[in-house]
Amino acid sequence: MGYIIHYDICALVIYLITGVVFYFKKRIPCGKNKVFAILVGDSALSTVFDIFSVLSTFELGIGVKTFFHTAYYFTHNLIPFIFMVYILYLTDGIKNLSKLFKSVLFAPIIIDLIFVVTSPATHFIVNVDAQGIYHRGPLQPLTYAVAIYYLAFGIIYAMGNRSMLTRQVVTSITAFILMTVVAVIIQMINQYLLVECFAASVCMLLIMFTLQSQDDMIDPSTKMLNWSSFVNKCTVKYASNSDFSLLLIKIPDYKMLMKTFGGRFSNSLLRSFSDYLYTFVNLGDGFYLEDECFALFFSKDSENLGKTYRVIREKLSNNWKIGTVDTLITACFMRLDCPEDVDNTDMLLDFIEQFKHREPETERLLHASDINFYDSKRRSEVENAIDKALDNRGFEVYYQPIYSCTRDKIVSCEALVRLKDDKLGFIPPQEFIPIAEENGKILKIGKFVFEEACRFIKKGVGTSLGIDYVQVNLSVVQCMQSDLVEQLLSVMDRYKVDPSSICLEVTETAAVYTPHIMEKNIKTLSDFGVKFALDDYGTGYSNMTYLLNLPFRFIKLEKEIVWKCFKSEKARIAIESTVAMIKKLNMQIVAEGIEDKHQFDTLLDMGCDFIQGYYFSKPVPEKDFIEVLKKNNTQTATV
Repeated sequence: MGYIIHYDICALVIYLITGVVFYFKKRIPCGKNKVFAILVGDSALSTVFDIFSVLSTFELGIGVKTFFHTAYYFTHNLIPFIFMVYILYLTDGIKNLSKLFKSVLFAPIIIDLIFVVTSPATHFIVNVDAQGIYHRGPLQPLTYAVAIYYLAFGIIYAMGNRSMLTRQVVTSITAFILMTVVAVIIQMINQYLLVECFAASVCMLLIMFTLQSQDDMIDPSTKMLNWSSFVNKCTVKYASNSDFSLLLIKIPDYKMLMKTFGGRFSNSLLRSFSDYLYTFVNLGDGFYLEDECFALFFSKDSENLGKTYRVIREKLSNNWKIGTVDTLITACFMRLDCPEDVDNTDMLLDFIEQFKHREPETERLLHASDINFYDSKRRSEVENAIDKALDNRGFEVYYQPIYSCTRDKIVSCEALVRLKDDKLGFIPPQEFIPIAEENGKILKIGKFVFEEACRFIKKGVGTSLGIDYVQVNLSVVQCMQSDLVEQLLSVMDRYKVDPSSICLEVTETAAVYTPHIMEKNIKTLSDFGVKFALDDYGTGYSNMTYLLNLPFRFIKLEKEIVWKCFKSEKARIAIESTVAMIKKLNMQIVAEGIEDKHQFDTLLDMGCDFIQGYYFSKPVPEKDFIEVLKKNNTQTATV
């Protein structure tokens, strides 16, 4: 029976495709990519030697046939070892190998290759007899044992460093190993069916289009590695206990230059500046972090970082030429030494965000001490408190009464979320709500508050004491949900709550962000009987369009605006005019922030329909709110 080389020929075609795509698609010349190129090249060469070892005839001589077989084993046995090195580069572990690890890594392949290269004399691995017929040597199983050793080594190492690898990486490594093992078993059973090279070629193609695919790693405008790649590299660095330093660079004038010279110029500026930065670091150590901010990686205590900073500053002291335009650009710089300054990825990202948004300072190189570390730590602690509260129902809903001027009693209340953490104590809403909106947790918080309000209504205690409806705030993020109507109606149906007993408060900011979705949601819910209030009216986004097009029943005057009427005659006139205008539009006014009788009487005289503020009660837990209702509304009824 002759050897079947069809699979080898298919493998060569696959290697050709892999090589062409890898060569012509721009690749970052980092260690990982170089090792992958070596892996593909060695695997392709192994396939060539395998084909020639089959096709070489007796006429060419026993020595030639022996050479091809020996060369095949030499290159083929290197594949699992090189793949193991590739895994080390994926986890950045190649830089911190102990002597013991190096011995365990290199010893088996060195011993294996010694047996292979001496095989023409010893016949331990391969033997070509006098008739030119190939035979497996007595130690030929050793090559399979070594291959299995490295594959097992790769699995154990990858699982031990799971925190540094994405699910995609783990999946690709597992697929490579499984396909290799299956091919080895098949060829051990049937030595004439040459499938090992084919399996290896398919694995290389898989790796190239998964682990080596860089479409989602490169920023299209600068051609630098992007934010996601930066986060991945930092995560690997921290997980592998590697020391490193960062030079952060931000161009604060970018938006001004874009307005002055246009988008094409500004894009060319970013590309030109990123190309310049690559003269200081390898392509794999330069990142564009969005918002005109760049990051360069250096080894710890590297003198190159300080030198790079000085050279860039000197460069920027002269005009920067883009096409026919000469302009001056400025930059802000910051140095971070990790892990001394920042010991984890999340806090590092917080530092970078604060650097991005701080006031431009171009006279000196900033350090970690220039960033308020407390703010970063506090944010992280608040985020943890939010997560813990969501998991353990740690949030609580407080209720603040809303007084009807015409009915002389409390007829409504606003449901307000509160957070008290065991470690941090009471966390103000103005602190945790913006954080929850940024990380998306506000959706769960909003759902919790709405359900609690519906539960309160269903109990009927508030209704029996004069509460007609409960006002619930909708966050900007909630307003962006296209299925908001279905979500809210589902909760109301579950608690058997009449939609007319709910009033949803929407800020003008939310209307600005999602005008079309907002209009659709409000009109649909209004058709079901839900009331709507425009909250924080007068905070800077005021627009008659909202008042004219959307079915708001209540307009809530923000407390800062209300307070100004007691300090300024002009502000008082403006508020009076606003109240008169809104009432002519058949909407009702809710004045927030009323704290004393003078303020109450003034807003009452202006014609406000409802009053909300500490004058009646601050936001209190449900039990205390019921007592407020009993005291106020009972007294009113008695009078």
